[in-house]
Amino acid sequence: MRRVSQLLMSAGALLGAGVAAAMAAHLGAPGASWIINVALAKLTLVAAGGLLASGAMVGRMARRRALRELHAPPRHDER
Repeated sequence: MRRVSQLLMSAGALLGAGVAAAMAAHLGAPGASWIINVALAKLTLVAAGGLLASGAMVGRMARRRALRELHAPPRHDER
């Protein structure tokens, strides 16, 4: 699960950096009005934030699971 967490957070950071670079270079969808380009940029930044948040949440769940398994009493299989 930690790899999934790292993948999600990396994808969010990459997507956010790409949008920021496109905004700084004044790039947008060709033929679209400026309001459409702004809306697309905002939606993409929200999606990047969602990826970062989901990656952090998955990482937290993985850490909690590891701690729970570490502190769990030993199991005795009864058959």
